Amino acid sequence: MAEPVPDSASTQWPDSGAEVSLQPVARLVYASISQVDGPVLQEMRRIRDQALPRNEADGLKVALLHIRGWFVEWIEGPEQAIEALLSRVDRDHRHHSLRVLHRSVGQPRLFRPWIGAIVQSDESMVDVARRVLDLQHRHETERLPEPASVWLSLCSPPAEAMRSPIGAFPRVMLLSAAGSTAFDLTSWVARETGHPLIRRRFAGAADDAPDVESDYVDLPDIGPAGVRLIANARRGLAMGMTHAFLPDYAAVLVLLGEDDSRNQRLLARLLSACRQVHHVPLIIGAGHGMAIGADLQSLVEKQGYPWQAVDLGSARAGLSATWQAVAPALAMLGREDTAATRPAG
Repeated sequence: MAEPVPDSASTQWPDSGAEVSLQPVARLVYASISQVDGPVLQEMRRIRDQALPRNEADGLKVALLHIRGWFVEWIEGPEQAIEALLSRVDRDHRHHSLRVLHRSVGQPRLFRPWIGAIVQSDESMVDVARRVLDLQHRHETERLPEPASVWLSLCSPPAEAMRSPIGAFPRVMLLSAAGSTAFDLTSWVARETGHPLIRRRFAGAADDAPDVESDYVDLPDIGPAGVRLIANARRGLAMGMTHAFLPDYAAVLVLLGEDDSRNQRLLARLLSACRQVHHVPLIIGAGHGMAIGADLQSLVEKQGYPWQAVDLGSARAGLSATWQAVAPALAMLGREDTAATRPAG
């Protein structure tokens, strides 16, 4: 269970209040075999502390992933600075067998100087190696257009039962206005459906973005292509990784509480983050009575975002009743006759 987070947790980030630049940058993703002995999270923090000053000076943005004995690093910034970083990385004793999986110029997706992620899954190191080799082959033969698709293919692979390739099925962020309900519901759904729950830990790069959890479960029987349900901590809205992947969310499902002021603050912070990265997902508000009233709908729609209310029937709805109420809304995502998202304008 995720630890409850105070509602006052900061969601600011360095260029808060302004939209991010969409000017093209050089982008590179590589994978390598980890040589780290001991706690990985501790080593990731050491890497962060060493990398931040140099990356900021060179204008680089970096995301580093550790999964089952592999490092994956996604780098964006000036091409010359990327090549210099790659040369330094190649000499680092903490890993070996570096393989470039993506190289391109395009729209930036990383907005903090450094992001760290650790994924805990039941996969073996060999399973990850197979995906790394496949992505390397695809890079050399067909050139995947986006570094985000490479990263997702490694840190969040689709369940075998999914009927669509990575990125083709809707991703849904799950937030709760109070407590840890988002994580509780995701865990409950995983147990009830028998699908594996994948736990992830993201290391913050600054005091206003502390380490957070983000769990997900793939639900292949929801909707025409399946749905990935991703529980996110409220303070996770401050994380660079959240901003990097906001454009990939078809919808954000917000589990509303009884405190209207908390509901409004959470929605305001969510809309601010979406606005900064030029994305307009469907906002689904699930609550009871006044919690899903006209005030919240007005708050969302006045800023140009689509809103859908789901009535839970009771202010004390349990996890089973909550899921029965929200599942039909999720099943509509990805249907050709349903516009779950629309471009920002």
